[in-house]
Amino acid sequence: MLKAPLAAAVALMLAATAAAAQPGSRADPIPLKMKRGTDRLVLNGVLRPRADCCAYTFRASSGQKLYWRETGAAVRMGIVQPDGEVIDPGLPNPADLPQTGRYKLLVAPDLMAEGAFGPFKLRLRIPPRR
Repeated sequence: MLKAPLAAAVALMLAATAAAAQPGSRADPIPLKMKRGTDRLVLNGVLRPRADCCAYTFRASSGQKLYWRETGAAVRMGIVQPDGEVIDPGLPNPADLPQTGRYKLLVAPDLMAEGAFGPFKLRLRIPPRR
């Protein structure tokens, strides 16, 4: 008799896990890679209510800087450094990248502003160290 409720509970847990691991979520960020010979990248995304979007990862070396420009929906920008330190919200522009490794870039709706949901365009630039 316990099998049906147990199966339902397992199915519910699996569905919740699958939902949490949507590409672009904080749990499953989208990896970014710039084309060879360039230090720029343009991202297009859409912020929706109650959606875990948009997280991206990229690799950088200590001493590089992240320049960014966003248009469209009102966003909050954050970053998680390779050691786990979080700057969210309030990512400066340019943002220092003090560690070598994989960074997580976080884009979220700015719920304190008008126009927090909808499409956005994010232009990124990470020039080589000088």
